[in-house]
Amino acid sequence: MNFLHLDKVSSTNDYLKERYKSLPNWTILTTDYQTDGRGRLDHKWKSNKGDNLLCSFLIKDKNILKNHECLVTLVGVSVYKLLVQLGLKDVKIKRPNDIYVSGHKICGILLESISIGANIEALVIGVGLNVNQKSFPNDLNATSYYQVMNKEIGLKEILSMFINILLEELKKIKPHYNEVLLKQYDEVIINKSGYLPLE
Repeated sequence: MNFLHLDKVSSTNDYLKERYKSLPNWTILTTDYQTDGRGRLDHKWKSNKGDNLLCSFLIKDKNILKNHECLVTLVGVSVYKLLVQLGLKDVKIKRPNDIYVSGHKICGILLESISIGANIEALVIGVGLNVNQKSFPNDLNATSYYQVMNKEIGLKEILSMFINILLEELKKIKPHYNEVLLKQYDEVIINKSGYLPLE
């Protein structure tokens, strides 16, 4: 893996998308602060400097590109497993790309493809996970690891754990893997809040 870190960037996803041709497969970019962080449908993602895990992954692996439809679900499951390992309870996935703890959003995932014609050249997966931020005065629906557990944890430790879990999940990718994932989802009854329990 090729690790990059910037103190500040407009968006980790945009940085990798703009440079994907010159960067190797599995480049992982982290930052302390995004000036223009965003989520799905161009929703803004705001984060205190240095408090949270803000990272993006550049993927050029042809096997993964062929099976890109399952990636948002796969990354969501990886975040879910990470949070459970960290001791958080009542962790749920809200499709397609948000993770909640006790009804409050703790993580957002943004998958973007880079295509030339009908061919996908690369994928960029952005993950924003609230880790050590103590308060969210402008977003009462947000939470963080610190707010739930009342303690801080190192961002490098979180990133290392997440990468290990994600790599294990990626090994499962094979033809029709997305259909298997979706079937598993469809077999679970989604409760009235719209969250999908994975316990």
